[in-house]
Amino acid sequence: MGDDLSSLLAIGGALDGGDVLSQKMSIGGPDDRVGVLNGALNSLLGTPSGISGHGKFNEGDASATRDDFYLAGDNISFKPELFKQLHQQALAKGNGTYSVDAIKEHFKNRYAASKAANKQFYFNVPSAAVVMGAYYFIPGFFSNGTIGAGGVANEASITSFYGAKPARDNAWNDIDLDYTHVPERIPEAGWYRRSTPMTVLEAVGGILDVYLYALPALGGSGADDSWVVGPLDLPTSAQGLSCFLYNAIYANFPAELYNTVSLLEKIVNTLSSTIVPGYKALGCEVNFPDAEGSKAAKWEDYVTKYVGPAKLNATGSGWYQKS
Repeated sequence: MGDDLSSLLAIGGALDGGDVLSQKMSIGGPDDRVGVLNGALNSLLGTPSGISGHGKFNEGDASATRDDFYLAGDNISFKPELFKQLHQQALAKGNGTYSVDAIKEHFKNRYAASKAANKQFYFNVPSAAVVMGAYYFIPGFFSNGTIGAGGVANEASITSFYGAKPARDNAWNDIDLDYTHVPERIPEAGWYRRSTPMTVLEAVGGILDVYLYALPALGGSGADDSWVVGPLDLPTSAQGLSCFLYNAIYANFPAELYNTVSLLEKIVNTLSSTIVPGYKALGCEVNFPDAEGSKAAKWEDYVTKYVGPAKLNATGSGWYQKS
């Protein structure tokens, strides 16, 4: 990863889950020592979520190998069936490799399936770019060598990084090949990282390539509550619009100022429910879970369900174990 791209992502992470003024960021979850004036105003403004808290940044739906949060409350666990679909596109579009053409087709299919199943589907900028970027990163970073310069996103490399174990050895060309999940790891032998760093220019070009191939409508609404107008996807119901507005504000707001969003939500919803009983003018049936884990006092409960043990079980790695 080039200096420009790594700096951009690091700055984005700090803005999202750290304290901008002091330039501090917890390497775990929320920490009362981090925040405006070293945490003195956290009770008023909010507590930065830290690296493990994954910030307030809603990455959007339609992941390559994970379900949407709103479908089952779990957007962490690896789904072998989704990887199988990716593998099928590797055979159909990449001659057995997880090429850019293969991941573009997989994204196109995942976008359609996710939107059809998820009535709170969210795919708005800038988080939509993160989703499409994650697809491009599959061949962009996991290829054996540099993509476009002889590097190949082969079966051995990609399955190792994803922890996708095929049901049978030497059956990579079987379109019905099933997978199970094992610990994710860098390939043990014979894998070489990129020889040239990925720059912002390449990353942006990769995202645009994915977008222009699939042409996904940007916005937030499920298939049964959707009005597509050109490149935009807008909800048709009042509650759907309220959910979209909540996500659009919440997903792009610094964690250390989240309490202002929460206060706005309470005021607006109190007024709207007074006028129309039961109606939330700003919010979803199920709001994004970070809202409940944004305070340090609630962190242990939050990580048990979403971050620590959840990621340990999802990856099979001991990295997330608390010492």
